[in-house]
Amino acid sequence: MGKPLSIQASGPENIRQLQGRRVSVLGAGRSGKEVAQLLHLAGAQVLLSDLRSTEELAASLRDLPDPIAIETGGHSERVLEADLIVTSPGVSLDIPILRQAQQKQIPIAGELEVASWFTTAPIIAITGSNGKTTTTALTGEIFRYQYADVIVGGNIGQPFSGELLKMPRPVFNILEVSSFQLETILTFHPRAAVVTNLSANHLDRYPNFEAYVRAKLNILKNMTADDLLLYNADDAVLYRYLMDIRPARFPFSLEQELEQGAFWQGQTIRIRWQELDERIPIDFMRLRGPHNRYNLLVAAALGILFGVETRWVQQVAETFQGLPHRLEPVGEVNGVRFINDSKATTVQSLTFALQSFEEPIVLIAGGKDKGGDFHAVVPLLRERVRAAILFGQAAPRIQEAWQGQVPLERTTSLEAAVQWAFQRAQPGDVVLLAPACSSFDMFRDYEERGERFRQLVQNLKNGTV
Repeated sequence: MGKPLSIQASGPENIRQLQGRRVSVLGAGRSGKEVAQLLHLAGAQVLLSDLRSTEELAASLRDLPDPIAIETGGHSERVLEADLIVTSPGVSLDIPILRQAQQKQIPIAGELEVASWFTTAPIIAITGSNGKTTTTALTGEIFRYQYADVIVGGNIGQPFSGELLKMPRPVFNILEVSSFQLETILTFHPRAAVVTNLSANHLDRYPNFEAYVRAKLNILKNMTADDLLLYNADDAVLYRYLMDIRPARFPFSLEQELEQGAFWQGQTIRIRWQELDERIPIDFMRLRGPHNRYNLLVAAALGILFGVETRWVQQVAETFQGLPHRLEPVGEVNGVRFINDSKATTVQSLTFALQSFEEPIVLIAGGKDKGGDFHAVVPLLRERVRAAILFGQAAPRIQEAWQGQVPLERTTSLEAAVQWAFQRAQPGDVVLLAPACSSFDMFRDYEERGERFRQLVQNLKNGTV
């Protein structure tokens, strides 16, 4: 093993250095598996290491190229016999093997960082506490109408590495990036970055809100005055952190007319930037809720700034139906509509969900506590919620915050919560699953929780409960 890599701002130079080098990849999930293949194609000697057993990983790793070595059941000292260690987003930098790597001064980079070396196309990176997935998807739809080869990936569910394996020469890379991914960037350089908003999130992982914000704003680390930051001008918390930044600032707003930036004028999106003054009438918008007006506003601004025709923005506004588990209608029983917003894992996302309905709401909330301020949503609860049923590990703390504000009940399972909510709801009401918590106390992820909710509603429709 030679000296550690000298990681450069030039992706091609980093790829050239990988030839013959030993690289350890931690985490054999989809991100780890796909970045291991990119590294192998660049000529690196790759070790893929995971805590899970051979039996657990056998099916998913069956199609890996033979030269990629696989280590299961834990991270051994072999991991440290490397010029570079690459981490998957879910791997904490505090685990023992990475602390040892830091002591040995072995470079550590995330999957997002390494994948970025393999493209010369502009990167548009979208982060924030809420809305980043839908904003990424909307932006991708708008760009794909104009440009043939556009990668839409990252934290949205398609790892950047895997998308580059399928499309090695994209025209644009549109990426959702999480705070976990941004912890491990070194040279990652977006041409445009978006911060949708900032609110308390992942405080089960970060020691405090400041640490979480620092991770999010790491997106600006390598940006220059030639780059562009789109940010939410209505978010007072976010604005405090943007006083001294290098990229040009492009604000967006639902609440104010901007001399430079993007905003709504009635049903028209207005985009002003330098000499540009674009008006995009939106006669019909399929997505509901104020948060989706933000999401479309950002996607439209990015499209116009990067040369997309106005008509494609209008087309996407009229046709984009949203993503699963995000204000997703999943059925109606006896005049009661059921809405799956399992992705609402923060108090702010619960706020957006409650603002999206005029009908009375019977709310299902709870899960694994992420440290949010449940008191913050009390005024909306009083205004819009008929009753709420709480479940999961966070239920006692939510009950303490909401007691006396709306009729409350606690239960031990999502199944019982759906039954109670249905019995309490009246025709014309909405039963809303918007947990304001993560799912990890009872489910693998928010998707499994949402799928279970969908199945429970189907059972009600079929009369099988």
